[in-house]
Amino acid sequence: MMRYRGRVSMTLIGIIFILIWDIVYYTEMNLQMDAVLNIMSSCILLIVLYWAGGYLDKKSEKIASYKDSKDEMKIINEEMQHVLQSIEEVVFHTDAKGCFQFLNRSWAEFSGYSVKESLQKNALHFISLHERHEVLRMIRQHIDQGKPKFKMDFSYQKRDGTQRWGEMNIKLNYDQAGRLVGTVGTISDVTDRIHTEEELKELNETLAIESQKLSVAGQLAAGIAHEVRNPLTSINGFLQLIRDDADEKTKDYLEIIFSEIKRIELVLSELLILAKPQTVSYRHIDVKETLVHVQKLLNTNAILYNIDIRTEFSPDDLFIKGDENQLKQVFINLIKNGIESMPRGGTITLKGLLNKHNKVVLTFEDQGVGMKRDILDKLGEPFFTTKTKGTGLGLTICLRILRDHRADVRVNSEPGEGTKFFLSFESAGPPTRKKREKADAQASVR
Repeated sequence: MMRYRGRVSMTLIGIIFILIWDIVYYTEMNLQMDAVLNIMSSCILLIVLYWAGGYLDKKSEKIASYKDSKDEMKIINEEMQHVLQSIEEVVFHTDAKGCFQFLNRSWAEFSGYSVKESLQKNALHFISLHERHEVLRMIRQHIDQGKPKFKMDFSYQKRDGTQRWGEMNIKLNYDQAGRLVGTVGTISDVTDRIHTEEELKELNETLAIESQKLSVAGQLAAGIAHEVRNPLTSINGFLQLIRDDADEKTKDYLEIIFSEIKRIELVLSELLILAKPQTVSYRHIDVKETLVHVQKLLNTNAILYNIDIRTEFSPDDLFIKGDENQLKQVFINLIKNGIESMPRGGTITLKGLLNKHNKVVLTFEDQGVGMKRDILDKLGEPFFTTKTKGTGLGLTICLRILRDHRADVRVNSEPGEGTKFFLSFESAGPPTRKKREKADAQASVR
């Protein structure tokens, strides 16, 4: 009904006007008029008034629609402002000269400056001079190429002097003539990401250096083993011939020489292990059984030094995939190192458990003399050793084996408080019956 209010109103006005006209002119003024003409004029008047009412209705609808649209735009604008102010990233808008026209609340936390004092100021004012030239270069390059957007990292200084890093995503707005009219974009604080990337870069460089050291050590080892082993065999053979005809005093000297030759052969064996990859056979290994076997193997030697080797295992199944012979070599080396670090005796504890991340964690804990930080940092470097008769290759080979088994290694040690080695392997779970029978058959063949 509201849609026709103008037409109804104008029609009623016309009817009232016609009635008044008839009363005045026909009754009081006693005028005579042709009835047909009177009806025609009345109809024309009503039609004109109805049309005018329709025009008013249309105008009223447009005014009401405009008012509704205005209210909707106001609501949308308020919601948009709420969303922009709630975003953690900085949202900005600049004019063609780079002056801020809009900034959300995140700007205050990002830069240390308030939004009010930053508006109408050039955005380049808030970054360092070097970065300013780089940003300008990027903007000009993209304007020349007509590209609409780009992303870049930049360093900046907060109001309190803190040096931070930001990532800017910026969109360039052009007019129809291709001229820059302004920019919009976001800025986020990526300081933590930049620092993490720098740490990873340093770590990769360190790993590359260590890998290069191992490669050089391997090449050197192969050369030494090849050049020394052949003449050493000849020397050993001739010395054995001499021993047959030697007197007792000479034999004593020769025994010393033979013991030193054996030591040289031991070094050469370790060099060859380091120099060339070994054939490995990965299968399911029960770590508990392996450690118990190693414990029994070294227990006699440990007793001579008044050392007790103990085992502590969780009730979980501790199975991993690997080469048992190589892992035994690692376990024996760690335990022997523990024995040699305990001249006054003590206890070596071998622990095994399955953690919540489905990792089998093995701990080798001794009560030895411990190590300083500078020594810990050099562990695993080829030919580095603290032993008077050590080769410096044992732990290097162990770390290579553990790396091949994708094991994580951690070492905790303090002078006078002993050392703990933590080895973490992916749990393989207990083998199926079929796999167990196959493994047993392979073991019996070996």
